[in-house]
Amino acid sequence: MTRTGKRATKEQHAAAEYLGSLDDSLARWVQSTGPIDAYDAHLPVTVDSPLEWFSFAVTSRQLSRASSLAIYHRLVAQFGGAITAERVVSTDEQTLRDVGLSHQKARTIRALAERADDGLLDMDELATMTDAEIHADLMAVPGIGPSSAQRFMLHYLRRPDIFPAGDLTVREAITALDQLDSVITPKAAEQRGEPWRPYRSYATSYLWGYAWELHPVVPGGTS
Repeated sequence: MTRTGKRATKEQHAAAEYLGSLDDSLARWVQSTGPIDAYDAHLPVTVDSPLEWFSFAVTSRQLSRASSLAIYHRLVAQFGGAITAERVVSTDEQTLRDVGLSHQKARTIRALAERADDGLLDMDELATMTDAEIHADLMAVPGIGPSSAQRFMLHYLRRPDIFPAGDLTVREAITALDQLDSVITPKAAEQRGEPWRPYRSYATSYLWGYAWELHPVVPGGTS
């Protein structure tokens, strides 16, 4: 969560004003925090395309920051400084494995590249699609689940109304704010997030910030 203060855009101000005006446990945190950049993912690498964003996201799954960076930089170097659909599709899986990717991660990146080669990750095309359409298309790619699809739409496409109800940190934050006895379920979290439309991406970022800055541990959750 990145506070923007006086640098806030019109959308950031509108989101903060709307979410802070609700009769809602999140509102007090929004009011004390002020406008934020909901989309900043704080990536440790520069990505220049949707495929590069996904390649880093897939590479870094269940790995430390150092390991993720080492493998990703080797992957970029393997493709001459940029990960493109054409280069990935023309490379065999073993070459991807040789830079340190697991079998499943190599398959997922190749599947993404094949779909990108067919236009799935074309920014002009994505701009014409609804959130639901993009989510459905991404979920059809082997190895891409709801979390990856939602984070891509939130962080890379900068869609303002994305809500990853299954995200544990989001659910832990709701649990703490609402003073629940146990961690809220994804289904209940989805319903809980309805009042935050059309700024659920902002609500998500506020919730992440609440969990990380004030409540690193909540009942039934993890740090």
